[in-house]
Amino acid sequence: MAPVVVNMGTAAVSTVLLRFSLCLWMCLFVACEQPSPEEEELYSTVKHSELRWTSLPVKGWSEVRMKLGSETANTVYQACSSNSDLRTLWSDWIPQKDGRTLFMDLTFTQEAEGTSQLSPLLVFFRESDRPVKRLSGDNDTLVHVLRAPRPFSPTAKIPEGIEQSLNFSRGLPLGHLSRKGFHLGFAYSGPCVFIASVRLYSRRCPGFVESRAGFGSVVGGTGPVSGACVENSVEISPPRRECHANGLWGPLEGQCDCVPGHQEARELCVACRAGTYKPTNGSGACIPCPPNSKSDGEGAVECECMQGYSRVSGDPIEMGCTKPPSSPRKVRIHRQGGSWLELHWDAPVDLGGRAELWYDVRCTEREQDPGGQWEPCGDAVRFSPSRRELNDTAVNVTGVDPRADYHLSVVAANAVSAVLSGADSANSITIDRWKYDVVHTSVPATIKERRRYVKLSRDQEQPLMPMSTVVRYRRTEQRDITPAPQPISGQLPEGLSSRLQTSLKDMLVDRGSLTLGKPLGAGEFGSVYEGVFSPQEGGDVKVAVKTMKVGIHSLDDLESFLKEAEIMQGFDHDNVVKLLGVTLEQVQEQDSSVPMPMLILPFMKHGDLRRFLIATRYNDVPMFVPYQSLLRFMIDIAAGMEYLGSHSFVHRDLAARNCMLGDDLRVCVADFGLSRKIYSSDYYRQTAAVRVPIKWMSVESLSESMYSVKSDVWSFGVTMWEIASRGRTPYPGVHNHELLDLLESGHRLKQPECDPKLYEVMLSCWSRDPTRRPGFGELGDTLRALLSELPPLEASEEVHYINQGLTAADQRAAEGGDPEFEEGATGNVYMPGPVAVPPSAEDEEGYLQYLKSQTHTN
Repeated sequence: MAPVVVNMGTAAVSTVLLRFSLCLWMCLFVACEQPSPEEEELYSTVKHSELRWTSLPVKGWSEVRMKLGSETANTVYQACSSNSDLRTLWSDWIPQKDGRTLFMDLTFTQEAEGTSQLSPLLVFFRESDRPVKRLSGDNDTLVHVLRAPRPFSPTAKIPEGIEQSLNFSRGLPLGHLSRKGFHLGFAYSGPCVFIASVRLYSRRCPGFVESRAGFGSVVGGTGPVSGACVENSVEISPPRRECHANGLWGPLEGQCDCVPGHQEARELCVACRAGTYKPTNGSGACIPCPPNSKSDGEGAVECECMQGYSRVSGDPIEMGCTKPPSSPRKVRIHRQGGSWLELHWDAPVDLGGRAELWYDVRCTEREQDPGGQWEPCGDAVRFSPSRRELNDTAVNVTGVDPRADYHLSVVAANAVSAVLSGADSANSITIDRWKYDVVHTSVPATIKERRRYVKLSRDQEQPLMPMSTVVRYRRTEQRDITPAPQPISGQLPEGLSSRLQTSLKDMLVDRGSLTLGKPLGAGEFGSVYEGVFSPQEGGDVKVAVKTMKVGIHSLDDLESFLKEAEIMQGFDHDNVVKLLGVTLEQVQEQDSSVPMPMLILPFMKHGDLRRFLIATRYNDVPMFVPYQSLLRFMIDIAAGMEYLGSHSFVHRDLAARNCMLGDDLRVCVADFGLSRKIYSSDYYRQTAAVRVPIKWMSVESLSESMYSVKSDVWSFGVTMWEIASRGRTPYPGVHNHELLDLLESGHRLKQPECDPKLYEVMLSCWSRDPTRRPGFGELGDTLRALLSELPPLEASEEVHYINQGLTAADQRAAEGGDPEFEEGATGNVYMPGPVAVPPSAEDEEGYLQYLKSQTHTN
């Protein structure tokens, strides 16, 4: 029979929605599963006081009233005889109604026949368009051969003994209905049989809603059926599914997605609540409004900027609203000659939430009369390199008239400054008639500060020194010279714990054996420099040197820093950064006599893994990092973490930014500033207030400050996601203070562009129950198995591809970088506590999905 397709117009859609409205409401409170088939009854013997079916021979079957299996007497057919002649019973002609496949529920029993096998009860089925007067059995279809599993004894009491042996056969299929009606027949040749009840029915697929597609109730066996998308959803491809003869729906084909401003709630699409939005079609969740924006009503497709904030064309919709920068700080003048000035200022404290920043310089002058009118500076006054869109914080001013007063304003601006024209982020300085009196005025001006400059005599004048390619000059003054660090050696200062004094004694090296070079990067707690280490027993070695980023001001600061050295000194693994030594130097700065410590580490040529991954997402040069390489990075990290776990260390800060890439393309786990050794149990509870990497932390770490090897496994899953997504920020668009609730409700990072098998490995790391997460050894084996399924890659080819990417990364860093490069481990990565953290801006689109299993089974 050809498939039947149900096309739905406007009225039909309304009817369908009404028919499964009950299912819609149920889906709001329980997980919506496919409902049981509906049954449409065609005939039941228990609903007739008399049947008068046809018996062949005439007295072969008798119609009696008995209480068999019910409280009231029903019509029962029995066929009892001492011979083995076949006795046949035919029902009246029964109309098929709108059924397509016929099913039967039968209640019967038989008399036992000694040791021989029971005689079968044969069931026949015959279709016809009108009643058949003579049913001979020649054109009938045998559909079932039945035997009672518990026959009654010939000596059994009637009806009690028969009732106890009744057989209930449910859902017996009789065949497909193609005519207007049918007869049902039974044949038996044994000693005695009782047919207590017969019920005939067809089945329907009930109204059902799944994945935002609704289907009305239809007759079983209808075939492919077209559905309708639920309210507030849009059809991506036509929803269809098969209604089978047994009344069960087949799998859904097609797709319905929630319209913008609406998210999936069970099987429906509901409006985003105030404070959230959703810009596109899809089944994903509504997103909290980005920083400095709001949505007052429900169903928002974007969030409006708060007062004082704005967006510009080209800003991604998920980006927070921004504002102009604050005013430049400390505007000052250095006089270089009779008509030559150097104007300096410091960058604003608040950049307004944007990366771009430039400066304009405004100039007005006033001649002779101190009470005269200020006029724009004439053409004689020149600014080098320019007076507009400056990126530097200094400019040369030439052509200045010593007889005139000048008022110079430095204006900080970004892309939204022109949109919010009422805000003028300026700071000014006034030069009064070259008396060397300088008045500083901030905007708004509250206090005027006057400072007198005294002209140096000729023998006091100092030689000029170049400052930059802008051709600015200044006099070298003694106060500008930074006190030279004083190298120290020997032993750690007194006051540190005796444990540190003992454990680091053999790691302390002379400061004179270390030469510092250019800075390589900065993390949350420290800065890293290139260096040359010259140990006494060997030649020069290129190294990386880690120092404290904010300085050491007390012995407690020094001890906290050296604890990382204590942790690292025992590590010896190919995938864990090894400590080469510790040295100290005394910096002569105010109120600090504590030496600054430095950790000497192997030089990893290609820097941190995250910077490399981000470079691969830009198309500045043709490059391709093979999928095999990404898996090898993960395998290296898993091996390093397995080693740390075997030594009872919990890292607590595992992320791509804390994994280093060597010149042999080997990845090493690094940065142990948050690591702890577990002594008496398999977990560590954080009690002190420290800054923590919120979006890499496990549920138990966020909620209870509990850390273990299995919480490191969670972080490894996020690190795998970073690698597969080429360095993207996890949970972008999600505020830190919202993350715990999302994770506990079952949300997890969506699958990046990777093999689904790899994503399954990630999901296993994010199980709600830590005991169900795999260990690092198991993870390494799984990843190696995935790698073995891929075609081998020539080593030279892999090195060529990856070195192209690293060249691009270095070039981008040299040109000023990219916001993602600069973020490193700062910005929205570390927060002062695991919960109740204020929101912060993100720079990526949302990557969350809801996993039911995470809320129930994990």
